[in-house]
Amino acid sequence: MHHDVILFLLSLAVLLGAARLLGELAGKLGFPAVVGEIIAGIVVGKTVFGRIAPGASAWLFPPAPGVATWIQSYTTVAVVLLLVVAGLEIDLTVVRRSSRVVFLTSILGIIVPFALGFGLGQVLPDQALADPNQRGLHAAFLGIALSISALPVIARTLLDLGLMKTEFGLLVLSSAVVDDLIGWVGFSALSASFAAPGSASVGSVAKSLGMTLGFVLVTLAVVRPLADRALAWMEKRQEANTGRVLSMIMVLALLGAAGSEALGMHAVFGGFVMGIAVGDSPRLREHTRKILHDFVTSVFTPVFFATMALRVDFVASFDAKLTLVIILIACIAKILGCAAGARMGRVAWRQSFAIGFGMNSRGAMEILLAVTALQAGIINQQVFVALVIMALFTSILSGPAMSRLLRPSLNPIVSLLQEGAIQLDVPATTREQIIASLCGSLAERTGHPGDSGRFTAAVMKREILAGTGVGEGVALPHAEVEGLTKPMLAFGRALREVDFDAPDGQGARLVFLVLTPPRDFDAELKLMSEIARLLTQTEVREGLLAAMSERNVISVLTAAPPEPPPAAIPANQEA
Repeated sequence: MHHDVILFLLSLAVLLGAARLLGELAGKLGFPAVVGEIIAGIVVGKTVFGRIAPGASAWLFPPAPGVATWIQSYTTVAVVLLLVVAGLEIDLTVVRRSSRVVFLTSILGIIVPFALGFGLGQVLPDQALADPNQRGLHAAFLGIALSISALPVIARTLLDLGLMKTEFGLLVLSSAVVDDLIGWVGFSALSASFAAPGSASVGSVAKSLGMTLGFVLVTLAVVRPLADRALAWMEKRQEANTGRVLSMIMVLALLGAAGSEALGMHAVFGGFVMGIAVGDSPRLREHTRKILHDFVTSVFTPVFFATMALRVDFVASFDAKLTLVIILIACIAKILGCAAGARMGRVAWRQSFAIGFGMNSRGAMEILLAVTALQAGIINQQVFVALVIMALFTSILSGPAMSRLLRPSLNPIVSLLQEGAIQLDVPATTREQIIASLCGSLAERTGHPGDSGRFTAAVMKREILAGTGVGEGVALPHAEVEGLTKPMLAFGRALREVDFDAPDGQGARLVFLVLTPPRDFDAELKLMSEIARLLTQTEVREGLLAAMSERNVISVLTAAPPEPPPAAIPANQEA
């Protein structure tokens, strides 16, 4: 026992250290961190270390029960927490208000890849299947695997491009939310029916699907209001500190995971649904979400991804033809399906394909799905390796492709920011006060001061949906306004920090307010992307804080360095 404890701690230290080191290196080279974390598992596992020094590898990572069981337990908790973090990012308000374009984008983004993936599963040779007698369920899994998107990757890509808080970004995120919800519900039902006797029957699949949907509905109906009341109670008693809230989330996540596992679904699904239930509360601060995200992705998920590659021989299990086919079908089906849906929703072709490439990111969600399927015996190692490579390829492709497609839309903002739309040292203490002040300024510019209330209501409606603080003391409130024929822009500098629910927990003093005509994504992208680019520069923020006049504000923005070339755009560091 004493020896096993030492080996467990030593192997955990090696896995975490190697994964973090290579993950950081991958980030420096512009790749998602998960690339480095998986490479760490390949290096210290069977593929490299196991070939060079099989004896030492077997000693450090013994396959027998004991150390292997403890590591498996650690990674089980890790994967549950990873899905909790993913669930926290899903805003049910977004789903409830999903527009026609979101519905079309997400549904076609699921149907087309699922159909092609299912068709691929039907024609694969028997040796590519874990159980040829279950070909229908294998095909259904491939359809689901090619349908899902990686919400964390998409969110990070939009953040890097300065589009996270835009209506365009909300459209992409909303579509990804719907994709993930449908995909994980489908996979949970599929894995439950695969494990059950007589799983090939339609009745068994329908029963598993009904049980999965029932679990989701009961959890959301019971846990969501209870979590919201608990947060409200802590807030009222001034006890809603980060530690207490995180403890509550962890307890609920573990209970949800245990419940879903007991019902025959995978534990990760329970964590995912619990994350959605808690994350839907408006009282859960963005700062708290970020702390949990950073903790999980720094301590738990690197070990999970390294362990995932530890016991799989990526050289012996690599099938070049299968991998290429899966990559091609995954990319073509997802990009064209989502782009067609967005275009049917009257989004311009360039933005439609940008949405398609964004939704094409598979990342950690795909890898997690593949690991779960491998452990459940749904797929074999050849398909697993192909799915992992596809997930990494699509994640790396997403950011540069979106950047290139959207780059023609990124224009300077100075031409719109006239002196009449600039307010310095606004004596506001709430976001509604400073928004109302800036909307009043814009209404006067239109010659219809009475529009101030209408503008304010539109912006606050969007603000309630999701805070527009972006961090570093900056906020970008915005809205689509009926009746506008061209975009409008205002800048306000608050006397004191105003809470816009920024991820870093910092209040905002620099507030850019953007109003655009309905569905004018091109105008929105021009403004929001350029503002985000400018305000990532420390000298611009400092200049705006020190500006003594409206003319100084224009000078600071005009003198800002030109936009960097495409290669300088940060790559997403997560998956």
